[in-house]
Amino acid sequence: MSRYLSPFALLAFPLCSAWAQNQSFAEGAFQVLEKAACRACHNPEGVASVTRLQFPETDATPDKIERFGQSLVVLVDRQNPAESLLLKKPTNKTPHAGGARLTAGSNDERMLAAWVRQLASLSGNDLARALKYREEEAAGQGHTAPKVALRRLTHSQYNNTVRDLLGDQTSPANQFPPEDFVNGFKNQYQAQNLSPILLESYGSAAEKLARNAFRGGDTRGLVPCKPSVACRTQFVREFGLKAFRRPLEPEEQQRYEALMRKGTDFYNGAQLAVEAMLQSPHFLFRLEETSNPKWKSFATAARLSYTLWDSMPDAALLDAASKNQLSTPEAVEKAARRMLDHTKARDAFDEFIAQWMRFDRILTASKDRRRYPQFTRETAVAMTEEARVFLGDLVWNDRNFMDFVRADYTFINGDLAGIYGLPAPSREFSRVQLPPTQERAGLLGQALFLALTAKPDETAPTARGLFVREQFLCQKVAEPPPGINTNLPEPSEAKPT
Repeated sequence: MSRYLSPFALLAFPLCSAWAQNQSFAEGAFQVLEKAACRACHNPEGVASVTRLQFPETDATPDKIERFGQSLVVLVDRQNPAESLLLKKPTNKTPHAGGARLTAGSNDERMLAAWVRQLASLSGNDLARALKYREEEAAGQGHTAPKVALRRLTHSQYNNTVRDLLGDQTSPANQFPPEDFVNGFKNQYQAQNLSPILLESYGSAAEKLARNAFRGGDTRGLVPCKPSVACRTQFVREFGLKAFRRPLEPEEQQRYEALMRKGTDFYNGAQLAVEAMLQSPHFLFRLEETSNPKWKSFATAARLSYTLWDSMPDAALLDAASKNQLSTPEAVEKAARRMLDHTKARDAFDEFIAQWMRFDRILTASKDRRRYPQFTRETAVAMTEEARVFLGDLVWNDRNFMDFVRADYTFINGDLAGIYGLPAPSREFSRVQLPPTQERAGLLGQALFLALTAKPDETAPTARGLFVREQFLCQKVAEPPPGINTNLPEPSEAKPT
C-alpha cells in the first residue's frame, strides 16, 4: 500500500476542535507553511516568485495574513479538494521543485487539508473577497513596495570603474577586505555593508588614485580644456558626470568647484576634487532606480553598464542617457547589442562565471596528495580555464545551450589531458572530443565541478546535489531539522555503501 493517504482518507479527516470550520488561517495552516519554510522560495525575490503562491511581508498585519490565506483558493480544486495543488505540492505528490515540505499523514498535512476544505466551501461575497486580494496585490494596492536596493560597487566593478574613469590599471580593490558570497554571488545587497576597514580602504585608494592621476600634471588627459576659471567649471561638470554616472546637481557643482579652488594650482585642485568624488556615496554606490525624472535614463545606463560590462557607462551610453534615448525597450536593446560586441562584455561574463562556479573554492582547495597526486595549483587553474572557455564558447558562439549538460567535448591543456587520459592537444585549451568510454558530459563531467564538490580524500554526492540545486536551479535548500544525525554509519562487509 502507498505510504501516501488516499484522497478519500484526506476528506475523512475529522473536523473536531482544532480543525473546525472557520478556523483561523494565521493560527493554523499559515503556521504549517511557515514551519515548512515555504516562504524561503515563495517571496518577491525567491525562486518561486512567479508562482501563484507568494507570501506577504514578514511584518504583515493579522488581517492581511488572513486575507492571504483566503486568496489561496486559486490553488484549490473546489470540486475535488483532495486534488488541490495547495495540498499536493507541499507533500510532493505533484512534483514540487522544493521537494516534500510536509510529511504525508502528519498533523501538519491534516491541518493544511482542513484549510483546503474550508477554502473549497467559499462562495458568494466570501469568494469574491478572497479573489479581490490577489487583484489588489497585482495592482500594488495595500502592498508595501519593496525598497530599492542601493548596491555598492563590487570590488571587480570598482577596479573596472577606476580603470575606465582614470586609466588606472592597478586594481586597487584587490587590497580591500574580501567580499562575502551571498546566494552564490558577491553583489547581493544583504552583504554590502560598509565596515570601518572598508571605508578606510576607500579613503586610501582615493588618495592614491587621485595623486597618480595628476602626477606631473595631466598625463592621462582627464582635463578637457586649458586650465582656467572656466575650465574648472567644465572639468567638475564632465568628470562628475562620469564619476557619478549622472549630472551633478547645482550645489554639488559649486561644492567641488570650491574644493578645486583650495588647491595650490589647477591640477592640485583637480586632484582634491577627484579624491573627494571617489569617496562619495554617489561614486561608491550604483544608481539603479530614481524618482528624479532627470536621472531616469542615467539609472538605465548604469544598470546596463554594470550588468553587461561590470563597469561604468561609456561616453556613448552617457550621451544616449542625456538625450533620453534609453526610454523604450527598443532603445535599450539597441544599446545592449552594441555593448555585447565589446570586449568588456566578455570580461564581465568571465567574472560572472568565476563567481557562479566558485573558482575561489577550487583555487584554495586541498586534496590528499596520495589519492590525487595530479591535483596541484596549476591543475586547479587549468580546471577553471576549461570551464571558462567551455561556457564562453556556448554563449559567444551561440551554441545549443543543452550542451551545458550533454556536450561530448571539452577544452583542455596538457595537465588536464593527463587527468582525462587523453592525448595532449596541439594548442592550449583547444576543443577535444571525449570518447564515449569516458562517460563524461557537459559541465557536470568536467574536472572543475567534480573536484569542487568533492572532499579532500573522497567523493561527495550530497555536496554535488546541493551545488546543482543552489547554483544551477537557484533553489534555497533549508538546513536539516534540529536533532538529525547527518553522519553516515561506517561501512562494513555486512553493510557496504
